[in-house]
Amino acid sequence: MAEKGAHLTGTTFIKPTIFEIIAQETFASTVEPAFKKILSFIVSFNFERYGHFLRWADESYLIFNIILQRYYIKKYSASFSETFYGLKRMAISSRRNLSKEQEKLSLILIVLFPYLKNKFYQLSLKYKLQEVCQEDGHIPRMKWQQLYRKCIIKGYTFSFVVYEFMVLYNYILYVSGKSVYHSPLSRLLSISLTYTDMHPVVSITDLSKKIKSNSFSIRDGIDIVQQVATTSLEFGAFFLQFLSWWTQEHCYTNLITLPAPPPPMITETAKQYKGICPICCKAFRLHTVLSVSGYAFCYQCIVPVICKTRKCPVTKYPATEDDLIRLYLH
Repeated sequence: MAEKGAHLTGTTFIKPTIFEIIAQETFASTVEPAFKKILSFIVSFNFERYGHFLRWADESYLIFNIILQRYYIKKYSASFSETFYGLKRMAISSRRNLSKEQEKLSLILIVLFPYLKNKFYQLSLKYKLQEVCQEDGHIPRMKWQQLYRKCIIKGYTFSFVVYEFMVLYNYILYVSGKSVYHSPLSRLLSISLTYTDMHPVVSITDLSKKIKSNSFSIRDGIDIVQQVATTSLEFGAFFLQFLSWWTQEHCYTNLITLPAPPPPMITETAKQYKGICPICCKAFRLHTVLSVSGYAFCYQCIVPVICKTRKCPVTKYPATEDDLIRLYLH
């Protein structure tokens, strides 16, 4: 008990284990895919009208993440995932809660850094695919444009390697007890993680007493609504993480024992594109199948269409680059 309460004195703190830190980082990485899955599910009810929202999925999540993380930083001095694991951020210099400046910088790095990193990766992947496919009309002829693309591709690879090395280096120092910083970003902000204080929870008994004594206020109602909302959000995130694990564990169970499904009916639209790409209407080059619809395309034709519209050009089903399957025919 004394060890767990040592961080409450304001002069020292208990460092969380590396397993708790990695667990909360893994948990944080599941929020964005879960948000996009929910957004895709909602849009699917009326895709023709709201399908364009999927093009702004990253920006929609950015706005949601700003609101979510700002609330937790202000109230708990921690991100959403850190609060879920009972952790909070603490300034190393004062061994106390974050200053206003550190709260703002923490919010910026928690929200903006992953967004920019993802956009950098998408741009690098786009240029890399265009170079591999040698897409007509997409390969620039100007030397400065070619140099720019190479800098983006090489720059992302270099920055990714450097950052991951820095993360590993900080992990090693943290585990060995030579540093209180668990990541390069925490070192930059001069903050560390410790165990959070116990937050008071309004029990049903206390609520009943307040109602009977007519001391129930609007503030109490707001606190209850916030508590229910945050608890529901945390439980929902945990459930989605569990569901993702369960799906990965069991999606391939006994597939061989299942009966082979009958072949689908060939529609008139499919017959029109027999042996040709539905986009360029020419013979296939680098056969690629879109798994959500089953149609085959040229690789260099379907990639920019999916990146731009986020749907199958024939069936209009929602699709991403992960749904593309290359066929290697001899």
